[in-house]
Amino acid sequence: MRPGVGESRKQKAARLERETAELLGLAPGAPVQKAESDDAKTSRAVRAGEGILAGDKALARLLETALRHSERVERYTHGFHSYPAALHPDAARDLLTIGEGRVLDPFCGGGTVLVEALAAGRESLGCDLGAIPCLVARARTTRTDEAARTHLRSVARGAAEVALRAQEPPSDAPPDVQRAYQPHVAAELHAIRNFIGNDPLLKAVLSAIVVKVSRRTSDTHQALNDEERPEGTTATLFHKKAREFARMLETIEAFPAPARVHREDAREVRLSGYGLVVTSPPYPGVYDYAPIQSLRRYWLGVDDSSTLRDEIGSRREFRAGRAEALTAWKSDTARWLKAASRALDPGGRLCVIVGDGQVGSKRIDSWTVHDEAARALGLRWVARASVERLDLGFGTVRWEHAGVWEKPGV
Repeated sequence: MRPGVGESRKQKAARLERETAELLGLAPGAPVQKAESDDAKTSRAVRAGEGILAGDKALARLLETALRHSERVERYTHGFHSYPAALHPDAARDLLTIGEGRVLDPFCGGGTVLVEALAAGRESLGCDLGAIPCLVARARTTRTDEAARTHLRSVARGAAEVALRAQEPPSDAPPDVQRAYQPHVAAELHAIRNFIGNDPLLKAVLSAIVVKVSRRTSDTHQALNDEERPEGTTATLFHKKAREFARMLETIEAFPAPARVHREDAREVRLSGYGLVVTSPPYPGVYDYAPIQSLRRYWLGVDDSSTLRDEIGSRREFRAGRAEALTAWKSDTARWLKAASRALDPGGRLCVIVGDGQVGSKRIDSWTVHDEAARALGLRWVARASVERLDLGFGTVRWEHAGVWEKPGV
């Protein structure tokens, strides 16, 4: 039986007590004691509903609040482009308050942390291994003027008009792309792609719709459905999405702080001078981020071979061999944490949001791996929160964690 499914109240309480002890490194049934720490703020670990809090009380509560956000957010450029397992915008906003100075997100994905850093007036840098997340993150943090937005709308309108007359789908589309689209949809996308060229903002708009107009079930599931899309609706959606994006970009025009995006491996970054690292690395064995972007890779014409080869903690690796994949993921985690620690100024803080992995019926304890690796680097643990989250995609309940560590001062 999967954890949390079909349990009585008494069974669930007993399970949570066992997991609390496991997560805190206690013997089952042992009283929770104040942790030995050089941090005078470290407090008694406390249960919070279906969550666990430990360390600095106020900070742990903030972390718990961040983990529990689920409301729909439409401010700034949030909501423009879907991204698998993206950090909630309100969580990013809350977590930026735990440290000062420049902000680094070494797994920036679609750029949620960077957008919130812009709004907070904080200089930021996001890194990602993938070409597509970098394209999206750059687009979402681009400051434009009215002339640039007018150009965006105008070219999008022209592309839509051409697409409405399109008849021929691309002849070079691989079989998986051909299966994913009705011929007239592929023809419209082909016309749009040819019309917009390499304009990065318009390519981001195209990226935002290519899965929506496909037969794919969702961004994270590659199974195909039989849904039919009427002719012309793909062209219309592209034009509508471009106008919507222009309105979003207007809301960030006046933000003064720069946001940069580098296509770079989090394990290899060589940076310094950051006061805060906020990031959510891949959960072990949960997603295959690179393969699920196959449609976007084709339509955007990007080379993502390095992502396919070097992705951290991919689901396919764990399915191929759990023991080997777990060893590699632990090593990768230690490497990127070392790079992040090196980037921090003395007194700077690292905040990590990560969920437990799930390979078959076996749980992968993400918290312990990150905590041990951070402490081994000399980072001082400050606070953590862990909450149970229902994962509808996988039909299971998993623990999600947020932790904060601090780099000792000079």
